[in-house]
Amino acid sequence: MFMRILLILFFIFMFINSFAQVNTEKYRTPDTLKGFAGYFEFSGTIKTGNSEKTEAGFDGRIDWKLSSVTTFLIFESDYEWINGNRTSNEGLIHLRHVRQLTTLLDIEFFGQVNYDKKVLVDNRELIGTGIRYKFLNFSNGDLTLGTAYMFEHENFNLPGNAVHLSEVNDHRWSNYVSYYLAINPYVNFGGVVYYQPMFKNFGDYKLLAENSLTVKLTELVSLSINFKLRHDSEPPDGIKQTDTKTDIGIAFKF
Repeated sequence: MFMRILLILFFIFMFINSFAQVNTEKYRTPDTLKGFAGYFEFSGTIKTGNSEKTEAGFDGRIDWKLSSVTTFLIFESDYEWINGNRTSNEGLIHLRHVRQLTTLLDIEFFGQVNYDKKVLVDNRELIGTGIRYKFLNFSNGDLTLGTAYMFEHENFNLPGNAVHLSEVNDHRWSNYVSYYLAINPYVNFGGVVYYQPMFKNFGDYKLLAENSLTVKLTELVSLSINFKLRHDSEPPDGIKQTDTKTDIGIAFKF
C-alpha cells in the first residue's frame, strides 16, 4: 500500500513538472495538535516565464486548531532587487476555515487577497466555500479531493487599447487534489493542484500547482525545495499563459 501511494505521488509530481494558489499542505500541523502553531520561511527564487529574475521571498503560515475546527492564515511576499533598488512585486494573504463533518469529510470557507505586478494584476480578491474528502488515508500520508464555488474579482493595469477587460468578476468552479507523505521522520513531501474553470465558459480556466519537499534540520528549523506552476488560459494582453517558480528556503517553526 505504501509503495502504491508513493508511486501515485511520484507520477503526480512528475506530471506537474513536465508541464510546467497556495500550498495548503506545506508545513501542515499534526491532526492531534490543539492551539497555535506555524512557521516563517525565507527563500531565494529562480523564475521562468513572464519574469526571469533573482528574488528573495518571505512567507508563512499560522494555524489555530480547536476540537474539530481548524483555521489557518497563509501569507506570501516576494521582493526583488533591480539596479540596487528593492521593490515588492507580489503579495498574498489566504484565510481558510475548515470544519470536520466526519472522519473523511470536511466543509471549508476561504478568502484571499493578492496582487502580482508582473502579470499586471493590481488586486485580486476571492471568496468561496466547498467540501473536501479524504480519498486515501494511511499512517504517514493522505490524498484529499476538494471542490468549491469561488467568486473572483480582479483589477488589471492595462493600456487603453487592451483587448482583455481591466476589471473582471467571475464565478469559478475550484477543484483540487492535495497530497502529503511523510517519507521518514525527517523528510516530507506535499503539494496541491487546482483546476478552476469559469462556470459560463469552461475554456477559460486557471491551473495552479505547488509541490514542496521539506527536510527537517532540527526540531525548529527545516529546509524546503518548492516548485510552483501557474497557467491562465486567458491571460491579459502581452502576458504569457504559463509561469513557473522554483525556490529553496529555510523555515522556522513555532
